[in-house]
Amino acid sequence: MKLVKIVLCALGLMILGQTGFAQNKNRAIDQVIAIVDTSLVTKLELENRITLIEKQFKAANRPLPPSADLREQVLERLISERIQLNLAKESGVKVSDKDLDRIIGNIAGQNKLSPAEFKDKIEKEGSTFAKYKEELRKEVQLARLREREVDARVQVSESEIDSYIAEKDRGRLLQAGNDEIYLAQMLVSLPANASESELAAAKKKAEDILKDVGSEKDFLAYGKRIATPGSGVRVEDLGYRTLDRLPQLFVDATQGVGSNQLVSRVLQSGAGFHIIKVIDRKGSVVSNTQNIVVTQTQARHILLRHRNGVTDLEAQRRLNSFRDQIKVKAADFAQLAKKHSEDGSAPNGGNLGWMSPGELVPEFEQAMNQLNVGEVSDPVRTEFGWHLIQVIERRQAQLSAEKQREFARAALRERKLEEAYEDWLRQIRDAATVEIRQQQ
Repeated sequence: MKLVKIVLCALGLMILGQTGFAQNKNRAIDQVIAIVDTSLVTKLELENRITLIEKQFKAANRPLPPSADLREQVLERLISERIQLNLAKESGVKVSDKDLDRIIGNIAGQNKLSPAEFKDKIEKEGSTFAKYKEELRKEVQLARLREREVDARVQVSESEIDSYIAEKDRGRLLQAGNDEIYLAQMLVSLPANASESELAAAKKKAEDILKDVGSEKDFLAYGKRIATPGSGVRVEDLGYRTLDRLPQLFVDATQGVGSNQLVSRVLQSGAGFHIIKVIDRKGSVVSNTQNIVVTQTQARHILLRHRNGVTDLEAQRRLNSFRDQIKVKAADFAQLAKKHSEDGSAPNGGNLGWMSPGELVPEFEQAMNQLNVGEVSDPVRTEFGWHLIQVIERRQAQLSAEKQREFARAALRERKLEEAYEDWLRQIRDAATVEIRQQQ
């Protein structure tokens, strides 16, 4: 059976934050800092989330934004999450205990741990497993709400696909879909239903910033200096992204703009006026190419499906035994696949044929991409079961017309999803009743 690409929620070890009031009568009651419709955001919850984000920045060796900015951004994120959780509750979006246990099992497998080992890991990191489960439940609820309210409504038309492919023919796509551009931006925000005078004032402000920042060496540092609370200016480090993960407005404006260069004009969107700088580029742009060129991989695998009575550890031990036999040449991968693999590819020695990027489930593809030709992976867990993977060969190939349209549809959908999600967040934020209280 050929593996089919699936879209997974971005589930991991992120803890959404801790809510609640102190119960000990000797401690002060936790301060309410925001009322979101009928829900509360507390000071303790905010402080816990800030501490978590500071740890994440430190672990990634990234500089933290100014304390006041970080606090404001984290509070807005908590408010947004609370609005979404309220909507999920009203809409009947739930996550059953059975679903939650299955998701935790998948996360544990991706970390090469048994469920018991994963539980121990969570508790050693300072959280109770019960609390981790409830916070993960909230995260899954938010993902399911987004799927229902946003993802299901995003459609890609055939004419949009035609335009995307024509754009590629003019050299506006990166060769393998893996080349990246590093952008930073300053955004002069517009209020909802901005008047002509507000529009003109925001545009002039953005143009003045563009003029001034041209003489600055550090775009982001300058942005942080002027993006003070109440200024209406926001600075964002967008990091490295492929073109299909950027708004089309940015893609068009950065064509021909080299590393460490500003886009020469202010860009206008529904959010406001953007000042964009290209910090860096990875890879090279292909001009006048007639087809999208991708790296295809020919691989084979042995699949042991998830079965009642067979634990993850038993499946891993069995595949590790196969791997050891292959390494010392005591057995041939294809012969082991024919005998033991529980997949439709078994009669062909587990050979999956030539696969283009995005055709396999993410866990499988990520593990496969890390292998050299001839190399055999460690056991890899996916929703289908446990896999042992070997890369047979790689090649550069042009996508067929049908594959080009599939590629274009997926890229356009991802871009539209991101834009639709941001629009939806703004809409529900505007519609919510939010009272932010002065912190003492």
